[in-house]
Parts: sequence; structure tokens; C-alpha cells
Amino acid sequence: MRSFFDPAWMMTPQARLLFSDLMIAAGSISDPDQFCRSFDQSFQRLGLSHVALSVQRRSAAQLGRYFDTMEVGSDAIDLTWYDTVACLTVHTFMGQDTGPRIMTAFQELATNDAMGLIIDLRDNPGGAFAMRNLVGHCLSGEVDAGMFLGRRWYAETDLVPDRAQIEALIPWQGTSVVDLWRHLATHPITRVQFLPLRPTYRGPIAILINGRTQSAAELVAELLRSTRGARLVGEPSAGAMLVQRPFDVGDQFTLSLPVADYISHGSGRIEGSGLVPDINARTQDARSVAQSMLSEMSPIGGNAEDPE
Repeated sequence: MRSFFDPAWMMTPQARLLFSDLMIAAGSISDPDQFCRSFDQSFQRLGLSHVALSVQRRSAAQLGRYFDTMEVGSDAIDLTWYDTVACLTVHTFMGQDTGPRIMTAFQELATNDAMGLIIDLRDNPGGAFAMRNLVGHCLSGEVDAGMFLGRRWYAETDLVPDRAQIEALIPWQGTSVVDLWRHLATHPITRVQFLPLRPTYRGPIAILINGRTQSAAELVAELLRSTRGARLVGEPSAGAMLVQRPFDVGDQFTLSLPVADYISHGSGRIEGSGLVPDINARTQDARSVAQSMLSEMSPIGGNAEDPE
């Protein structure tokens, strides 16, 4: 994967040759979408995640602006109740409106004095900064999660930075996907830190995962397990935890490539390994297993504080 970390590689003769061959091959087929699917399957067989070719409907620059402004709507999350246990299903971490919707859900948890929380991240493909809301409302203080390592770091060494190196950096707290891409292109290490948000949920947490829980959803699940004592229930996650950026290939295709790896303080590298649940459960059983488990877990000091 590291050979794909450098965005500057897109401008090299090797890249231009690859894309030239790609365009020649694409010109010989009648179904560009099928060609993209075949391309993606080839990379998946190599075990490479976050590499995707698609028919261009927006330029890379337009995609960046879209990611920074898009809204998902009410389908982003669902909140249901099982007596005093809340089940918050988060379908994606994309969307400018997803974070506020998560905050509203935690306000309801505080109002109803939730005694347990199931966070359902099954089939969640990841996303962006809405994960800060989900994590932040479960924290009582700031938490260092890990680091993003870009091509500039791996060009110098294969070693992972030590904790002191990371904590000497100022955490990146931006809210723009485009700004994050720019930051990663110029910074070898990026410190990932989460800040607490009110209202604070302090009760026990169970997180549902499966083989389609990936990327930012894996980051969230790992962090809440390692710092908040959450228990993971279900099936092993996808192990697809990289930062992806789109690039234009002519005016017909968009090629998305990983530009940074993620290393967590709690579990190390998630890419290629995934998260193993604390309790294995079939899809149809996972929620009831989590609900039963929550009754045996202890809060960290009260359940949920009222919002100020």
C-alpha cells in the first residue's frame, strides 16, 4: 500500500504510462462501468483497499467540494429504544448534518437517562468528521487516538513513531476533507485526537460490527474499546482503514487512492487486520447478545449528563 501514499506519484512518468495504458484499455470496451468493476476487483485480489476506479461524474476538485458540503439526511442514523437501552445505528460518518444528528441522539439519551448504549456500526463504510461527535459524546476528557502516517514518513523509515513524537505535535482539528488531504500531503505524521462533547454519556457501551464495518467506523470502534471499555459484538471488521483521495484520470475516469495509513495507540495498524469482536455473534443475534451483555457492565460514573 505504501507505494500509493504519495500524491506526487500521480505526476511521474510511471503513473502517466499506467494511465495511458488504462485509457487505451478503456477505449476498447463498451461498458466503462464494467471496466471499473473489473479494475477494482483486480486490486481487491491483491489485498489493496481504498483503491477504486469510477466513471468520472465530478472532477477530483468538485468531489472535494462535494464531500465538504454534502448532507445525508435522516437516513444517516437511527435511534431506537429497548426499555432503558438505546440503540444508535450510524449508517455513515459522511455528511455535514450527520454530526448534529448524532448530537441530538445523545441529548435524547441524556433526557431519558439511558442505562446502556448499543452503537450499531454494521455495514458502515466510514466517512469523515461526524465520527468526532459519536466519540466525543462518550468521552469525559480529551483522548489521543493514534496517528496518520503519509508517504513522507515512510520514505524515511518503516518504524512507527513513538508516543512522545506524536504528542509533541499539535493535533489536526480541521473540518474540511480537502484541507485534510492537503495537510497529509505536506506532513509526515498527523496526530489524531478527540475532544469531549456535552452531553456526556457515561454508561456501558456495546458496538456491533461485521465484515462491512470499515475505515472511520473501525477507527471509532477500536478507540471506544481501548479508551472507553466498549465491547465489540458480531463479526470481524473489514480491515480497511486508510485515508483515500480521488485523482482525475483524463476526463473520463476518477482514480481513488490511499494517501495515508492509520496507526492506533490501542491496537496498532487496523488496515489488513481488522477488529476481532469480543463476542462473536450472528447478524440476527448480535443485538440481543449486546443487550444482555450491557446489563453486566458498569458505567464509568453516572450514565449521561444533562446538556448545559
